[in-house]
Amino acid sequence: MFCANKRKKTPSLSFAFLLGNFLCANAISAQPVNKDVRLDYSLLQSVTIHSSEYLCPQSSGAVCFEELTSKVYKNNGFLPIWDDEELRKGLYTKLSTLHLSGLALGTNQRLSELKALERNKDQRGFDILATDSYHVVKAIEQGIDNQPTILFRHQSLPPLNQNEAANYANKIGYYDLEQTRFLNQLYADLILPSSTQVAIRLARSFNHLAPHDYFPLKRGVIKQGQNIPNGHALLDVLNTYGDIDVDDYLLARERHSIANSDVVNQAIRRFQLRNGLEDDGIIGPSTSRQIALPYDEVARLIALNYYRSQIGATGEERPSIRVNIPDYRLQITHHQEVVFESKVIVGQKTRPTNLFSSSMNIMVVNPRWNVPETIKKKDVIPGMKASPDYLQQKNLTMIRSWRDRTEISPDMVEWSNVNPHTFPYEFMQNPGRGNALGNVKFLMPNDYSVYLHDTPSRGLFNKTKRNLSSGCVRVEKAAELAEYVLDYQQRPSWRNYQQLVSDRRTDTITLPRKIDVDVTYVTAWVDENNQLQMREDIYGYDRPTKRPVKLKYSTVKNYRQ
Repeated sequence: MFCANKRKKTPSLSFAFLLGNFLCANAISAQPVNKDVRLDYSLLQSVTIHSSEYLCPQSSGAVCFEELTSKVYKNNGFLPIWDDEELRKGLYTKLSTLHLSGLALGTNQRLSELKALERNKDQRGFDILATDSYHVVKAIEQGIDNQPTILFRHQSLPPLNQNEAANYANKIGYYDLEQTRFLNQLYADLILPSSTQVAIRLARSFNHLAPHDYFPLKRGVIKQGQNIPNGHALLDVLNTYGDIDVDDYLLARERHSIANSDVVNQAIRRFQLRNGLEDDGIIGPSTSRQIALPYDEVARLIALNYYRSQIGATGEERPSIRVNIPDYRLQITHHQEVVFESKVIVGQKTRPTNLFSSSMNIMVVNPRWNVPETIKKKDVIPGMKASPDYLQQKNLTMIRSWRDRTEISPDMVEWSNVNPHTFPYEFMQNPGRGNALGNVKFLMPNDYSVYLHDTPSRGLFNKTKRNLSSGCVRVEKAAELAEYVLDYQQRPSWRNYQQLVSDRRTDTITLPRKIDVDVTYVTAWVDENNQLQMREDIYGYDRPTKRPVKLKYSTVKNYRQ
């Protein structure tokens, strides 16, 4: 047995946690621990440890972090660490998440070994393996932090090697300090938010379900009132997700054929809403594909997107703007509250919006639009080849270069002979009505010329699927965002946004108080009502597609200053 609670005064008891014997009373009374005392890893022999073969194949012992685990117990007076059920649940949740996400082989085996030790009431063996498992989880999460692109490229992390283990041990030098700091960190890492616990429980439940029998439509759509091929299988899926009332499901299930009407149509609309689709009750390709997702794939996506959602700023110290590409939404979080929200338009699949982190540092009111290279090559030059008045229609001016803005007449160019890839001149659109950037743009350092901006094409925000831009992010509530940004600067002497717009001059405003910006890609999460929300995988980052987006768009560089 373990020693009695360390906070109590107890008589000396034998504590075979170590090589040889050691008195608990020594630890309780804070007596120095003999430097030759070592953690007794033979206590793990009641369960054969296979997980380390996958997690850290270069390790010579049964565990991955033998030296570091020994240090933890020495600093803790060789007292047990994992007597708190909430800590154990948190560790199990972390291991389950890594397993379900497909990011780390061996985590499910490690989870099984811990549960076996717990069932056997092997408290000493469990405690040692749990501490090592915590180090494993932290090292894997450090690997994800170091190469977040892996979350978007259908890959698993390689096993931990000795160099990575050493780097991890050096980085977390606080394990050489007093036990209080380690235990505080343990609680901070493993007492997980209720939303995370709900999400992973949901993922585990989906992972344990038998496969369903619904397959996506090969062609066409199923409109309201039409019969649904394989309708009973579709009903089963809607029932599993909770999109149809159980009594309605049982009644509908008795029918010989299932029509897209009444309660079935309503259930389809609920499913569409939860998946960010047009809630028209029509079963088209996007709806059919989402319904057809295998349950184990849904489980994987919930777990994988947990890690995607951890990328970026927290919004604690200063406001954090998060653009979630597949949700077509921008949110500002500050002090753990969502303080602003807007629909956005993001890059189409052929011209994706890059994933990155940065900080908004400049706002431009009444901006000029410098036509990007991609649009110049793919739109403007082909437009001039097709119609000589294209520039006039789009209110564009041709200039010599970005440094020399001397206007060049389009009549001087023989457009039929122009090579878009070698054309020397640039195109610019002056501020005013019809400007592609609207009244304001928001800049942040990045290598992709991606920024947030207003747009005159307001009707596009009425569309459900809004991957329509050439890479930049159009913001529906751009004026309200500009007002928020200016208010956050706390400069009472500055003119307000409407005054700046009204004078029609281009104003470039450097922001003394920066705002964090993260452009992310999250396709599954549990909302504030504990409902599963999923989004269509528009760029193919969830699973491979026939025409994948180029890897450069998911580099996830950090330009934060």
